[in-house]
Amino acid sequence: MTPRLLVLRRASVVLLVLWTAVLVATFVARRYRQAPSPESVEEEPAAKGDQGQPIRVHKGFVYSDTLGIEPNFRIAAREAVEFTSGWYEFRDVQVSLYHEGRVAYGLVADRLRFNPVTHEAETSGRAEVSLQGGVVLRAAGFKLGGRERLLESRGPATFAGPGWGGLAGSALCSLANDTIELAGGVSVTWRGSGRTPEPTIVLLARSLRYDRKTATVVFDDGMTVLRGRMQARTAQAELQLSGPEGELRTATLAGPVAVTGVLDDGSNVDASAGTTTVASIPGGRFQLTAAGAADTGWVTVSWADRHVGWRQLTTWRLVGEGSRTAWEWLEGQGLACAREIMDGAEPRSLAADRMRLVFEGGQASSVLADGSVRVETGDQWAVGDKMQVALATRTFVLKPSSQNRVELGAPGALAWCDRLEGSEGGEIAARGQVTGALERASAGRTAVPIRFAASSATASRDGSHLILEGDARLWQGERVVRADRLDYDRAKDIVTGEGGVLTTARAVSASGKQSNVEVQARTLRYDRPAGIATYEGDVTLDDGQARASCQSLVATMDANGNIELANLDGGVTVRDLASARVLSGQKARMLVADGLFEIWGKPVLVKGPGGDQVKADHLEWHRASNTVVVLGAEDNPSETLYHPHQPTPTPGAQRRQP
Repeated sequence: MTPRLLVLRRASVVLLVLWTAVLVATFVARRYRQAPSPESVEEEPAAKGDQGQPIRVHKGFVYSDTLGIEPNFRIAAREAVEFTSGWYEFRDVQVSLYHEGRVAYGLVADRLRFNPVTHEAETSGRAEVSLQGGVVLRAAGFKLGGRERLLESRGPATFAGPGWGGLAGSALCSLANDTIELAGGVSVTWRGSGRTPEPTIVLLARSLRYDRKTATVVFDDGMTVLRGRMQARTAQAELQLSGPEGELRTATLAGPVAVTGVLDDGSNVDASAGTTTVASIPGGRFQLTAAGAADTGWVTVSWADRHVGWRQLTTWRLVGEGSRTAWEWLEGQGLACAREIMDGAEPRSLAADRMRLVFEGGQASSVLADGSVRVETGDQWAVGDKMQVALATRTFVLKPSSQNRVELGAPGALAWCDRLEGSEGGEIAARGQVTGALERASAGRTAVPIRFAASSATASRDGSHLILEGDARLWQGERVVRADRLDYDRAKDIVTGEGGVLTTARAVSASGKQSNVEVQARTLRYDRPAGIATYEGDVTLDDGQARASCQSLVATMDANGNIELANLDGGVTVRDLASARVLSGQKARMLVADGLFEIWGKPVLVKGPGGDQVKADHLEWHRASNTVVVLGAEDNPSETLYHPHQPTPTPGAQRRQP
């Protein structure tokens, strides 16, 4: 072979080797771009089940998984082991889970096995899923991925957020729908904080579904809420949050809703309602709205106060506001009825178009009622427009609307006033232009009612005692009793008057002639069953024929209230209105049927208008004939002083005339 051919052959071999080296280098560079550069294999891991034999170990591994064009999750690990089967095993793993192209969850685990073909992964060792707002979901392990894009806990899962935490039998997250389902029994606990810790709140449910896109939590199988010794139960519920993992905005409880338990003060509570909503309002407060239960149409709240008794509120619709620790007020609307029963007291009930229960320091303190108000205590009742009740003292004030007056009643009694007040002792006081009517308590009397009027009227708890003050009047037909203050004991049928007493009664003579008798005094006691009226202090009697004055007068009445007899005592003076004659003595009596006025004294003095006088210790004035009969005594003869009306000339004067 010539030297020239030898050189050409050797040059061709060198070119072939160089070309082969370029191809190998190109292949290696392409493989390097497709997978991380492996570092030296420190040791060859043993084969694991279906994973096959390990190929290499990667340090600082990052892998992004996609389904179509949508990112599924991104894995970052301190170390990754690649197996012949295509599986990877990661250590110290952080996984970003995507929903609609955005990171929705974060997963941290000690170890993670991943199959890039099936897009499936499974953690082992410590593992937790993080959401927004510091919310974390933990479990013994999680299964991740698949075409369904699910994240499922292996066994029970725990979860926690700022100030709360919980436990569930299992947890299932859907990356496609961005939802979390907790099942197998769920419990959530909120713990109080601050100087005065709030009572712990515990939520129990069979399952829940959390939709992060709409920020709603749905309890399809119902839930139970525990707070202290109180619990609330509902068949279904939905919580609306302010945003993903945000604060509670609205809680809607589908009816029936039942609340039972014991309040902080030891009172037992039992409540039922229909669909109920609790909404967050500014200032860290909440607003309650409860509809009536489907089976009854009412919201009912009952509580037994160990200090007061049993109370109940029934309404068509219940609203209220309060904080996390206590309600500030609850209001029944549409139609609200409250009822109270205490040991040793008559039942009390209150009904109105709207009724607000006000709380102070967590305790119910007062009730405000508005519109068509009706209050009942035993068999007593009152109707008005606005009412305020203090629960501690059981006092109240009832006012009418601008066009009406307060109306109140009891068995055999009916009255009207401008304002009604209830005292702590159970008495009821009517104020302002009080008018009314009473049926007579005694049997066998006329059916004509007794009417009354005064500036104010106070009735006892049982309604048997009535006190009238301020131009007080009682009248029945033509018979009238008037005074500054009248006290009427309906049970005993006795009237007592004080200050400016004025009475009008009828007197019937034997001939059947009727006249009205008017008596004025400072005090009066009228015992109607006994038919006795006793007047004291500057007494004046006027029957149209005579006017008598004394310090004490006792009148006897017949069954119809007509005066039959009047006994006068204490400086009696009688003036005959027709003749202007005046009779005076120490005591007297007037017999109406006989038309007789008898006077006793030491002496009895009769003065005529012309100066005539008669003195005796006893005389009778026969009013029909207008004659005075003097009844003297041997040891006390009468004395008469006569003054002629026309002067008579003396005989001596007649003789001296020429």
